Amino acid sequence: MKLNLNGGSLIWLRRDLRIMENDLVKHALLKSKKLIFCFVFDDVILQNLKSSPFSILDSKSLHVDRRLGFIYLTLIEIKKKLQEFGSDLLILQGDPVEVIPKAAETLNAGCVLWSKDYEQYARNRDKRISQSLEILNIKSSQIKNQCVFEEFEVLTNEGNPYTVFTPYKKKWLAKFSDLNSPWTDYSKEQLSEHVGKFDHLNEMVEIEELGFSSESKQIKLEIGFEGANKLVDDFFKVIKHYEYSRNFPSKKGVSYLSTHFRFGTISVKKVVHSIFTKIQEFKQNGIDTEGMQSWLSELIWRDFYMQILFHFPYVENGCFKRKYDRLIWDNNDDLFFKWTEGKTGYPLVDAGMRQLNETGYMHNRLRMVTASFLTKDLGINWQEGEKYFANKLLDFDLSANNGGWQWAASTGCDAQPYFRIFNPTSQARKFDPEGEFIKKYVPELSNLSSKQIHEPWKLQGLLGSEYKIEYYNRIVDHDEARRRTLDRFNAVSEN
Repeated sequence: MKLNLNGGSLIWLRRDLRIMENDLVKHALLKSKKLIFCFVFDDVILQNLKSSPFSILDSKSLHVDRRLGFIYLTLIEIKKKLQEFGSDLLILQGDPVEVIPKAAETLNAGCVLWSKDYEQYARNRDKRISQSLEILNIKSSQIKNQCVFEEFEVLTNEGNPYTVFTPYKKKWLAKFSDLNSPWTDYSKEQLSEHVGKFDHLNEMVEIEELGFSSESKQIKLEIGFEGANKLVDDFFKVIKHYEYSRNFPSKKGVSYLSTHFRFGTISVKKVVHSIFTKIQEFKQNGIDTEGMQSWLSELIWRDFYMQILFHFPYVENGCFKRKYDRLIWDNNDDLFFKWTEGKTGYPLVDAGMRQLNETGYMHNRLRMVTASFLTKDLGINWQEGEKYFANKLLDFDLSANNGGWQWAASTGCDAQPYFRIFNPTSQARKFDPEGEFIKKYVPELSNLSSKQIHEPWKLQGLLGSEYKIEYYNRIVDHDEARRRTLDRFNAVSEN
């Protein structure tokens, strides 16, 4: 590779894995006549994935991680698109604190651009990189790219961060409406004109060279920018039913875009612009906008939790409501592992956990049910569940995962009250009444009727020949567990 940026821009892709509809590119095109893209396989992150106690190995002792597989396949797509322009994606590996300044200096870059991150590790890392670039007399620019409004853009009238969602949402919506600006983008022709041309196009590094198995690439989800936009188009055809259908895991009632938002294969800002346009279209045609409004709320929750993580970084290691750090949890290892394996004896809980383990995805209703079960039925610290989900979820996002777990455990900001305890059986009857979802992931119960499937422990001869079922006994009685949870929280409240 012989390439000289002559003071142009090096664009470092991270949680923004796309070359179109990318604010980094918009900024670079304003500043530079030439730009190139790079991606760094961060050795710290790779090692954390490998050292997880829940890491899975294949027959060759290589690690299986769907998230890395998703990134890997998306990078291949980006490389192909750039190669059509005679350019390429630089694939680097190592410590970004060392790799990025070195690459920028070698390429004679005048500026390095990357998307702003709000997690503590990334903020500290990025600060060091900016300092190293400054020493080299190379500019750096961090661009808002993974949220609509960041940490200081939606504040109370007193200038403080919101800790309750409803007033935050109200201010967020008002601010977006006030912008009143149409979505604008650059063209493929503009990008092609400005990307640096390579004398030699490089092959993608093999995933095994990174220490990960090819099984990591076995993902049941549309990949990349084009895949994300196809999902948006498909979802917008049924979004008017979202408010109702989103709670039923057996229905295809959700967008399946969470992974794409996590890795930035689609612009959340572009999607929000599209939502507002659709809402106006629906209103003009007399179509109910409740589904659209409900999904928009979910996207606003993303911004809300990101600003919580920024302003209150201690939530990474403890409860937002600090008094609940004093909660005395049971933390039974045997019960925890039965929960992780989907062997609790509660069919909907087990179905949700098995879906997570098999696919890397879990329906949002089931995230609430399984989290409530771990914390309030089993009395296990929410942080244990948070870590497990962090390892298994394809769409894992620190702020959303932390916020969701603290919501379920009643330890977070604007969380559900501690005395609101999901009954896993009632949840199953309400949101999987016929047991369709349960039967898909808990085939042991496939012969049971809709009346039998939600409480299999009540069947006589459950483990015998009458039903020919091999399933697990309940590991806890819900009513007894509920009383213990109330006592646990009351003990802290009284102190």
